[in-house]
Amino acid sequence: MGRGLGVGPGSMAGLKWLARIGPCPLDAWRSAMGWSEVAARSHAKRLEDRGWLARQPMVRGDGCLFWATGAGSREARVAARPVRRVTPALWSRHCAVAWVASWIRFQESHLLGPREILQLPEWAVRLRWRDHFGSHEAIHRPDLIAIPADGEYCAAVEVEVTRTSPGRLRENLRQHYRWQADGDLDTVFYVCADKLTADRVRKYAKSIGLTEGDGALVINLLNPIRADVMVRHNNRPRVTTSERSRPSTASRTPARPVVP
Repeated sequence: MGRGLGVGPGSMAGLKWLARIGPCPLDAWRSAMGWSEVAARSHAKRLEDRGWLARQPMVRGDGCLFWATGAGSREARVAARPVRRVTPALWSRHCAVAWVASWIRFQESHLLGPREILQLPEWAVRLRWRDHFGSHEAIHRPDLIAIPADGEYCAAVEVEVTRTSPGRLRENLRQHYRWQADGDLDTVFYVCADKLTADRVRKYAKSIGLTEGDGALVINLLNPIRADVMVRHNNRPRVTTSERSRPSTASRTPARPVVP
């Protein structure tokens, strides 16, 4: 199917982002693309009219989640697994991952999104743990992979917005320890919903030898990252509708993950 009227390079760039990242709230999506709200809604309408974009309202006041449909993912021509369905139980997680991905985009880093990582078996590991409920097993993947343009290090990003069981969290951290020991990763960057979650990650990480002091572990909170994205977005030149065919070239600060 050919591109519809008005679906130009700008709209296609936004579609590729959604195909790679998965469901995104409007503000996180438009911040990543350098669009105003008006421009973002215009791009979304064009893509939706072609059947390449879907949206789902969240609770009142939270807006919608936007994602590339199966047809949109094929049109975007990226090696990423299409979104099949979006459940309310995962809304907060989708939003958090989208904000962190947008934050990484402001920095000169190559990014592997969640939908891309699903297609890469080398990032899928089987975790096994026991607790008072019995034995458990699960396939785990990092939420995002970030590699700066200079290629000096590789960071896995884990987004913790809900309480993970202690056993699973410990096993996940052990896997990151193994990846770093094998030279596959240099850093694991945890983005946590609140300080209590961050302290919990810090405690279990320390028990297996992952510490913040040597750069093996970086912990940050979601709200400061989200606020930083909006400040950076609002301070860069706006991409107008007349410029929508050109991707944003705003300067970005280099970024090894840091705690603000």
